[in-house]
Amino acid sequence: MSYIHAMRRKIPSTQALLAFEAAAHRGSFTLAAQDLSVSQSAVSHQILGLEQDLDVSLFRRLPRQLELTDAGRSLLARVSPALDSLEAAMLDLVSSKGEGGTLELGVVPTFATKWLIPRMPSFLKAHPHVTLNLATRLQPFDFSLTGLDAAIHYGRPDWPGTESEYLMGEDSVVVCSPALIKKRQLRKPADVLKFTLIHQSTRPHAWRDWFQLVGIDDAQAAGSGPKYELFSMIAQAVKAGLGLAVLPRFLVADDIADGTLAVPFELSLSSDFAYYLVWPSQKTSWRPLVQLREWLREQAATP
Repeated sequence: MSYIHAMRRKIPSTQALLAFEAAAHRGSFTLAAQDLSVSQSAVSHQILGLEQDLDVSLFRRLPRQLELTDAGRSLLARVSPALDSLEAAMLDLVSSKGEGGTLELGVVPTFATKWLIPRMPSFLKAHPHVTLNLATRLQPFDFSLTGLDAAIHYGRPDWPGTESEYLMGEDSVVVCSPALIKKRQLRKPADVLKFTLIHQSTRPHAWRDWFQLVGIDDAQAAGSGPKYELFSMIAQAVKAGLGLAVLPRFLVADDIADGTLAVPFELSLSSDFAYYLVWPSQKTSWRPLVQLREWLREQAATP
């Protein structure tokens, strides 16, 4: 005979959390009760029970209003996103009849605009019941605090509490205004020292690494120049003739193809970093995520 032991979660009732959230936003048990279509005593009873269960005071009961304690503010910051997520999950289930859902994906912005979004029609055609929402994220984060289901991350697969799948690496090249090629101002790698070098703020060592690749020994020049946050901003700056930059080739492939950017030297800089799909371990088998993972795997394998 086998036995299944279910661990009881230490979670208050949904009614108590809803009463707490409403009272916190309204500053009044009476107004919260009106919003929830219950009696004032029911709201007061739910919150008192919640405070007893947690062994903390969530409100200061002032003569004419409620005021959140520090513990109350801390709880509200976590409860509201959790209730929003729960509500969204229920609405997704109803609207999709269990066949899909809404997937919240954190993305590196230029990767999303240059690589992911142009390919998304094929995903949506194959999985019409899945809604894919995109949010900008440049650095790792705590999934439990964001409401995001997964992220496309550039770096190494060392994100605590998650699982990941390799998507693709990248090679970077120096890019410049085509006018510099026409004027033959960039004939050899050392010629870059004549120009302003533009840096990407989250990859501050790109020029240093490229200098090492081509044998230029000038640490001061490798670190000087303006820093921009987004690849798209850097590409526009290079097009405007503000300087040179080291950019991932696949992110500027269209600009190179249409002649708005030029590559003066066919010397590619490889990186130990790569793009990964990352997700919380508990979502590994969630069907919309499985579908996205399979689709991304196919797309990354396609030139």
